[in-house]
Amino acid sequence: MFRAEHFDQAADRFRRATAMFPPHSVAWKGLGHALLCMGKPHEAACAFDQAIGLKSDSATALWGGALAHAEIGNKVVAQNYLRRTLALQPTWLTMAQGVPQLAHFLKVSTRAADLLRQMFGAFSGRTYRHAQETQNAIEVGRIANLPVFGQWTFVSMGVSNKDWPEARPRVELLMASTVDSEVCGQIIANLGFHLTTTEFFPEPGTMVRDVVASLAAGELSQRLPHVYVCSPKAWNVHLPLEVGPPAITLAQIFPISEAEYQTWRNLGADGFERSLVERRVDIADLRRSGT
Repeated sequence: MFRAEHFDQAADRFRRATAMFPPHSVAWKGLGHALLCMGKPHEAACAFDQAIGLKSDSATALWGGALAHAEIGNKVVAQNYLRRTLALQPTWLTMAQGVPQLAHFLKVSTRAADLLRQMFGAFSGRTYRHAQETQNAIEVGRIANLPVFGQWTFVSMGVSNKDWPEARPRVELLMASTVDSEVCGQIIANLGFHLTTTEFFPEPGTMVRDVVASLAAGELSQRLPHVYVCSPKAWNVHLPLEVGPPAITLAQIFPISEAEYQTWRNLGADGFERSLVERRVDIADLRRSGT
């Protein structure tokens, strides 16, 4: 019945088989596939869960479970099932990349997000889309009381999908702020889009001009228009997050003034960072003068 695409009749047979012999993993798996083909992903997910519980090394059950759970939005379960599928059947990677519901879980940024949540705990995120290329999106996570109490951490999830030349590591962007503001996410997303478009790698010690200025974020854009990139020492994280391949790492960013930009040009990266320490500048303070 299933091969003849009579899915409702196949589902009925499989369901009767599971009723007669509940430990029948193949019947549960068949029921899941039939229900999935009938456009009933919630019921299919339950059937696949039963099949996987009875036979955890069934690649076809895990594959169907990944599809069903992805369809109903259970991302964590779908990703887990997909990883287990590919561990059993590595050659199915190409097939998974051709399925939109599953391809998302194969992105480097998905792995980066997992690593960040393992390190920082659960946190929410907001998606930002490129103004001209709406399919190009970067999610920005927000974490309270990091790197210290009373500050917020904003972190990108999406920049690491960029494959840099010269075998550079994939990178996500971190920013600390004493102000819990939407503009922090906008700064990270705007810089992320700029870096991936221009292929300018965010090496610590480098500067990117007009990232904040281009946001037209009121007087902040005039006072601290540029962005500086440095190592994320305040979080005390061991880098890279993952050796890979590909390796995944983090880079800290913070807005700077035109005067600070000129100091960086005159003194270089080491001299500029030394001047910040000597002047006791709180780089997380978006309200600072920047003089």
